Amino acid sequence: SVQALKDAAVRAGADIRHDIVVREISGTATGVEIATDGATIRAGHVVLAAGAWTRPLLDTARFDALPELPRLRTTQEQPAHFVPVTDGNWPSFVHHPGAGLTTEGIYGLGSDDGIKIGEHGTGPVVDPDTRTFRPDPAGVARLVDYAAAWLPGVDPDSVTADTCLYTTTPDSNFVVDRLGHITVAAGFSGHGF
Repeated sequence: SVQALKDAAVRAGADIRHDIVVREISGTATGVEIATDGATIRAGHVVLAAGAWTRPLLDTARFDALPELPRLRTTQEQPAHFVPVTDGNWPSFVHHPGAGLTTEGIYGLGSDDGIKIGEHGTGPVVDPDTRTFRPDPAGVARLVDYAAAWLPGVDPDSVTADTCLYTTTPDSNFVVDRLGHITVAAGFSGHGF
């Protein structure tokens, strides 16, 4: 889905660049200037979809007015991958609390690394530039317990944990808002994606 979105954006004239550190975004009379480590990029409009770095970039942005955003909370999560013991394609799923699930919600999907599952926003609040990258053992243990109880098609002892950044709003509803030459898309961790 991400590749399809990128392909459509390029066909519509978007300039997508990866691995560039943006230092500042400024409004101009005709659009925006984006200061990077190596250059200044000028455009008629910018879509700021920077995940955990959205708030820091907005805090340095120089515009006459910016979209009002709810508080963004970034946590370091520890999704885990499990080896499947059955053949077939795994559907993506969301398991909301209730109906026997007493912890936070769980999401899951098939991936190249096995069956991936993770909790919804239970990790510690972190700064994206100084996080530890170390999975929380208690969080990983909850995922192993979940796999053992709810996913008979995986080997719960085959757990391989990772970490990721997870940014949400207080009500877990994502934000897409535009004001002038800037559109902000934020809080997409969880159902927003």
